[in-house]
Amino acid sequence: MKSYAKCLVVLLIFLGISPQDASTTTLYNNEYKLEMVVEVFHELEFKKIDNVKLFISHKQHSMNTDLEYRTYKKLFKNELETLNYVIVDDRDEADFFFEFEYGINEKVKFINYPVYKYTRKGDNVIYEKKRDNFEFRIKTKSPRNRILIGYKTLRDVTYHRYLNVDIFSSDNQLKVYQGKVESEGKINSLPYVMNGLVHGLFIDFPGNSSSINVYELSEDIYNPNAYQKRQNLNMERLIRRRN
Repeated sequence: MKSYAKCLVVLLIFLGISPQDASTTTLYNNEYKLEMVVEVFHELEFKKIDNVKLFISHKQHSMNTDLEYRTYKKLFKNELETLNYVIVDDRDEADFFFEFEYGINEKVKFINYPVYKYTRKGDNVIYEKKRDNFEFRIKTKSPRNRILIGYKTLRDVTYHRYLNVDIFSSDNQLKVYQGKVESEGKINSLPYVMNGLVHGLFIDFPGNSSSINVYELSEDIYNPNAYQKRQNLNMERLIRRRN
């Protein structure tokens, strides 16, 4: 893909099209940083109380045996236990019921990029003097002008990844917390970014009610395994070039 993009840029330069304009035809496919929006509403009163017991479940209880759900449950368990909450396996022992759901949707939009052709540089005479058979001129090269020759329509695909969390009181089933994490990016993989979405929810938990926060996590935080693999691959490529 990269070699194709380079060939495309060379072709556009040959046709007199600006490489800056050509660069817009290459849309990024990596997420070195995960951007997310966290929205929270709650009536929680146990922010500084230890040993609050939580029972974690998928919003659809039939999903509790799903392997993907169980993988994400471990992420929540680690974050909650770090904050001194106690995770129980029996609903009857819980003070609160912690329920979550997740998903990913494709979003397609079409973007029109202008395509320009540049004219050749012309001579610009800034001083000229003639006397008898003598002629004196001072010239400069005028800057090139660009001409709009059309538009390039590109199909841009992004993915909307989301995580919804509700907490209910075990006494009266009243919802006391409602949190939502949303992120858009190029990676069509929920497991790839889920650690970051969960972590984003707990950066300030439970936080201020009716608040919206925007967070940005680097890949070494939200997916350290992928980050390390990328670093190793870059190192291998560097070694091959030197050899």
